[in-house]
Amino acid sequence: MRVLDDETKNLSCRERMRIFSYASLFLEGKRQKSVLQTSFDCVREMIVEAGRNEISISQDSLAVSGDVSCSYPLRLNWCGTWTDTPPYCLENGGAVINAAVKINGILPVNVSVEKISEKKVILEFFDSGYRAEYYDAADLVDFTDSMDPFILLKVALVACGIIYMKGESYSTDLFENFSTGLYLKAGVKGIPKGSGLGTSSMLLAACIAAISKFFGAEIENEDLYRRVLLAEQLMDAGGGWQDQAGGLTPGIKIASSSPGNRQSVRVVPLAVPQSFFTELCERLCLVYSGQRRLGRNVLRKIMSGYIQNNPLFKQSLEEIGSLAPKMKNSIENNDFDSFICNLNRQTELTRKLDSGYINDRLDEILLACEELTEGRMICGAGGGGFIQIILKKGYTKEDLSRLLLSTFPGQGVDIWSYNFC
Repeated sequence: MRVLDDETKNLSCRERMRIFSYASLFLEGKRQKSVLQTSFDCVREMIVEAGRNEISISQDSLAVSGDVSCSYPLRLNWCGTWTDTPPYCLENGGAVINAAVKINGILPVNVSVEKISEKKVILEFFDSGYRAEYYDAADLVDFTDSMDPFILLKVALVACGIIYMKGESYSTDLFENFSTGLYLKAGVKGIPKGSGLGTSSMLLAACIAAISKFFGAEIENEDLYRRVLLAEQLMDAGGGWQDQAGGLTPGIKIASSSPGNRQSVRVVPLAVPQSFFTELCERLCLVYSGQRRLGRNVLRKIMSGYIQNNPLFKQSLEEIGSLAPKMKNSIENNDFDSFICNLNRQTELTRKLDSGYINDRLDEILLACEELTEGRMICGAGGGGFIQIILKKGYTKEDLSRLLLSTFPGQGVDIWSYNFC
């Protein structure tokens, strides 16, 4: 490892990313894991360097404007999934089709920031009950403990420019510059963990937006997409930009970016014909599998395959990238059959990239629904959470619900209510 570090130290991050990823193919166990981690550290460095100046701290901006609260929807992903993920999007750009949704009639993502008299930071998740108090900025930039329940809230403070990134030099503790203390409370209402609906990214986006507004700064959505991308790299989650683009921007849309370490995401609402929208609402069912999405390192597996120029991964991702404009045309031309074909093709290609995308449990549910189903997609990275099922004509959501409840009694497998917003 030391020899590899020395030999590659003068190369670009992109070159080092590939060299270390290729080297991992010849190693096993801890050594393989360490070398692969270095490859993804290079990805993080590209994004951090591209975004560092955009979150520089202005001491003049630390005047509190007042208490803030906000609520946001989640997203349903349809076509283009994985093309928004670094390093693929950095080298090729990405394009996705998705939609913002309320679940069970509510906006699930909720954040509040309140002023407190003592100069400290209180972090709390109202959905889990976790709560902690911090009196030193240095404790808020330590993201080394992957089991720390407050990493997401800490990294939001960094990404909105209120706390310095670790490694940045500063002469005084930032707490000395606060005119007040800060109480950040966040959580997701009524959504099970591992849902595949983009909850973590949307929670990050909501926190960054609320904290910034608390200190008198409004952030445009395009900047917010990028800051969430940066924040997920800082906490080693490695996610892309489609979750925040899907939830922050209302409606059904296409989101796309061009190649570059600084990802500028352009979101364009689609001109959805009313008859298409009506049919979509009637036939698209959101089914909870009763199973939490497993903590598998799917992202690293897929992106490693891409970095290593594996033909299966490169060709599959290239075709996935072509599906978003095709689905855009299907929607705007009121071609529901073509929409279903694109959705099913995304599912097939994602399954090629990850054999666990539809596991035995999900397969059992899909098989039980087969006679009623014309289209299918697992939300997010798959492996659990929510399933999207498009009914065959002639069947209703009530038909599917009765089937699920009778086939999987007492297992929590049923249709959930959603509304496009």
